[in-house]
Amino acid sequence: CIAMAAQVDKTKFVDLLDALCKPDRATRQKAEMLYQQAKQSEPDGLMLGLLAVLGSADVQESLRRQSAVLLRQLVTRGHEKDFAFARITQQHQQEFAAELLRVFEHEASTKVQSKIGDVVSKLADHVCNKDDPRGSLAPGSPSGWPAFLPQLFRMADASSSTSPQSCEAAMRVILEALPTVKGDVVEAKQRLGHLLQAGLSDANLRLRTASLLLVCGIVNETDKAAWAPLLQTGAMLIQVLKQLAEAGEEDLLQEAVQAFIDVASTEPDFFKPQLTASTEPAKFMATVARSRDNVTNGMRGLALEWLVTYLEKRVKWLTKHLSQYPAMVLEACMDFLLEVDADEEEVKAWAARMDDEEGDEDEDELLHVGEQSLDRIAEAVGIDDLSQPLFRLIGHFLSQEPWQAKLAALAAVKQTVEYLEEKSHIDEMAQLLLQHLDHPHPRVRFMALHAIGQLANDQSPTFQEAWHQTVMPALMKMMDDPIDRVTAMAMSAFVSFAETLDTSLMSSYSQPFMEKLVAKLQTTQHRGVREESITSVAVIAGNIGKAFSQYYDVMMPVLKQFIMNATGEKESRLRGKSFECMSLLGIAVGKDKFLPDAQGAISEMLKTSLDADDMQREYIKEASERICQCLKRDFAQFLPSLLPGVLKTLKFDQVGEAIAQNADDNEMYVKVTASDGKLVQVHSQKFEEMKQSLQLLMCFCTEVEGAYFDFVQPTAEVLMPLLANVDAEFAAWCEEVRCICLQVWGLIIKVARSGSDERGLSPDVAQGLLSTVLRTAFVMFDKKRDAETLCGVTSGITSCIKNVGKRIIQDAEVKQIVEKMFALIDQSLARSRRAASEKKQNSAGVPRELGDEENDDQDWEEGEEEQLRRNCEETLGAVMEVAAEHFRPCLPLCGERISTWLQSEQTKVLGLYLACDLLLHLKEQSVPIWPVFMKQVFASLALGDGEDPDARTAAAYAIQMAAPFDSFNEAAPEAFRRLAQIVGGQKPKKRDTKGKLALDNAVAAMVAMAKHKANLCPPDIQAWPLALSRLPIRDDEEEARKVHGTLVDLVMAQDPGVLGGPSRGNLGRLLSIFAEVYLQRNICIEETEEKIKQVFKLIPADMLQSLAFSFTEKQQKKIEKMLSS
Repeated sequence: CIAMAAQVDKTKFVDLLDALCKPDRATRQKAEMLYQQAKQSEPDGLMLGLLAVLGSADVQESLRRQSAVLLRQLVTRGHEKDFAFARITQQHQQEFAAELLRVFEHEASTKVQSKIGDVVSKLADHVCNKDDPRGSLAPGSPSGWPAFLPQLFRMADASSSTSPQSCEAAMRVILEALPTVKGDVVEAKQRLGHLLQAGLSDANLRLRTASLLLVCGIVNETDKAAWAPLLQTGAMLIQVLKQLAEAGEEDLLQEAVQAFIDVASTEPDFFKPQLTASTEPAKFMATVARSRDNVTNGMRGLALEWLVTYLEKRVKWLTKHLSQYPAMVLEACMDFLLEVDADEEEVKAWAARMDDEEGDEDEDELLHVGEQSLDRIAEAVGIDDLSQPLFRLIGHFLSQEPWQAKLAALAAVKQTVEYLEEKSHIDEMAQLLLQHLDHPHPRVRFMALHAIGQLANDQSPTFQEAWHQTVMPALMKMMDDPIDRVTAMAMSAFVSFAETLDTSLMSSYSQPFMEKLVAKLQTTQHRGVREESITSVAVIAGNIGKAFSQYYDVMMPVLKQFIMNATGEKESRLRGKSFECMSLLGIAVGKDKFLPDAQGAISEMLKTSLDADDMQREYIKEASERICQCLKRDFAQFLPSLLPGVLKTLKFDQVGEAIAQNADDNEMYVKVTASDGKLVQVHSQKFEEMKQSLQLLMCFCTEVEGAYFDFVQPTAEVLMPLLANVDAEFAAWCEEVRCICLQVWGLIIKVARSGSDERGLSPDVAQGLLSTVLRTAFVMFDKKRDAETLCGVTSGITSCIKNVGKRIIQDAEVKQIVEKMFALIDQSLARSRRAASEKKQNSAGVPRELGDEENDDQDWEEGEEEQLRRNCEETLGAVMEVAAEHFRPCLPLCGERISTWLQSEQTKVLGLYLACDLLLHLKEQSVPIWPVFMKQVFASLALGDGEDPDARTAAAYAIQMAAPFDSFNEAAPEAFRRLAQIVGGQKPKKRDTKGKLALDNAVAAMVAMAKHKANLCPPDIQAWPLALSRLPIRDDEEEARKVHGTLVDLVMAQDPGVLGGPSRGNLGRLLSIFAEVYLQRNICIEETEEKIKQVFKLIPADMLQSLAFSFTEKQQKKIEKMLSS
């Protein structure tokens, strides 16, 4: 027996464990040093000694538990230094495993047995891993630990065991080890069914709970065919839930309900039979969620979480089979919204509390849970099906006298206004909210304002344009509310409303609001009101731009004072918002006026410690970006001071020292390999800081352009170790960092190219950077097989290729990139085929009622694969863009690929997009392979229910690209007909993002056809009126900018088609479109804006007056401003 063999040395290990737990730091550090030395030089003795302590009932229980904790670490596979089990002899491994099972079975203490169980399950993760059999205790055997499952099954069998405690412990070990041993567990069907039946029928409630958890674990970890036999346990599982609730065993009940939530998330079909037969467990969950007596908030929240999760996962099935389910969940949510404390002292405390202070989250916990749940329900079900029960409940609560009921109704409005489609519903909600701004209770006024802000965010610009004359005066009034917290929320609502209020409308409000806000800043001591006042000023500046110059000299000194003096512990956000506002003022007034103040702002930012709190660091980062955007190339003067600190955060040097000082939050640290090959421990916050620094670098490169050239080399030297690191831990934590790194690398390539052009130098630096990153990427392509990682790499490579420009990439590189992209696509398709085959195999034998009607379980992984393939195609497009001549020999290969891809629904869109890139970049040189894809282009423009909007988008774009070519003349009439069906058809719903993009691209294609092929348009189709009826384009912003620019150019050229013939019947509509897009930089570039201004100034005043009926109030104000500028 190992315990006897180690008896002589057991005292030594007891002393070591005791010293490790001592409060005296010196004693503890000495023991830690001895432990680390033993771990490296004597792993056998250490593990056997700790196990001897663990199995000794005469040792103090706390030390035995500590021994178990250390053993769990030593058997956990990870970095070699900590994974001592792998370094002990094979004989000792086998002895250790056998003794561990013996100790586990005979342990009398529940707590210690649980700790031993943790060690057992962790060891099983290693030795039973069939994907990596190197850890097997029995090489060549089907099981890596032959004694493991037989003993656990025997211990877990309540029909033969005399110890419910041991049964439960064994059940929990099997549960923890399931991800590794699930195949063996499922194969033992008869034994498994027997012990689950015995466990669920046992008198001991803890054992029944453990059995429930094991059932749920098996359902989560295995496929449907494997867990389908467990459906017969459904009624027994629900009975366990009810028994736990009746017994008041809330800790166990929470654990059980959490397991149900996990199943609802991963395998929701498991609950279908019980829901169909008895509406359980939904009724039970709803009862618990709505209970106020003897049920904690946490338990109620978990019950509601199950209801909402199941609704999200199976909304179609529920709508068909349990139509009352959404209303039931809504009612539970509304009950949560009522859970606010009506005590007068608590209301006073709420009024005095800042939004960023402790208190609200605890006091209003259920209110917030109810709000979030409502949002999820509305998104899952859709407003069409939800509006009737939702509006009924809102009306019911509003009709009640207590202020809590009105608060609940307004909260429900706030959470669901995003999903409203009808303007009448938007108007109804706006009216309802405005009516409650005068309510006597401050929390009701606060919620009404909060909801107005949300309505402004979610229904912009419709809400602002229709309601600004009512809302803006109301918000002005509410800024004088007697409760400062309500005042601050009025300002927050103003921020949301004014941020997207058109400048032409905002101009008439700016002066009174600026007077109000400056007065507030000068008089109030309330931090929340100050913060929101500053943000409100920033929004006004951002909205009215240069016109803010009249207020600049008043505001800038105020902001400087806050930056200098707001240094208290709770003033981080105030100081951060001051930086934010200062930078926004700079963008508004321009660099000439702002430059002197920018120097002071940067100086203060540099004084802020790198250890500043997250909030202040984020504000400073964003302010730095805006100052850079304002100053552009003039910002280069600050780079020598700013860059060293930014680049330093991208290194792992010396960060490992922090672990010794923060041992208590050890789980927040991860181990990664630094650039010098050393293993360092890094706090997880480090990765967020790295992302912020990389985003700063992206801004610097984008705005400073060629002036960043001198900083390219030091930036590249810091980035390359992050790009080239292949350490597994680094990949797990830093993949997002690596992806942003690649984007930054693409930008420094662009800077290197533009900088060398400006200096009259050869593009060697840019070429070298591209070659370096391609070599690094190709290594990753060969080593990585997960789609998510490859998505990030291919996206970054595409940016690098585009940014290097023309005349850099030659034949060899083109050939290499093309072959690699096609290979990656082939590998991705092979993975998708394997996944589909596995799903088909797994579904064999699955009861029909468990069929996946909603087909959402595999969407995520296949979505990643689809995105990877799309990224690879975009890389091919980038190569065409910068090296069209060198790409031309690849045209036949592309034709073969397109032909193959178009034959499958899975790859049809991919083939269409490759065709689009050939049309765009190779132009008429692509004509020889048009017969391969043109038939499918027209087929994809169909509007049938089964047609993919992604395919429709790609097909419309292909038509747009082909429109200028004579080779397209024969197909032009049919193209007009197909596009007319789309453009003249039903408008997609607000949340149908793909449908809206497809429509925008169809409109863009119609404009291109009307421009280039007007003479071939069938007489029954009015191409220009159809296209103009759908303009302006808003959702596809890239297409919007191009189309609006094309439209203005045609008008300036007096094109008779777009103008509507001699009568110029389309002029009013055209001018309305131009006024609408003017100053909307996301859909109209500055050059187009200047042309729009010229168009309006060329039109006689009397003609403009005669067309006034065509313009909205906003458009009229814009036109007046254009004419007066």
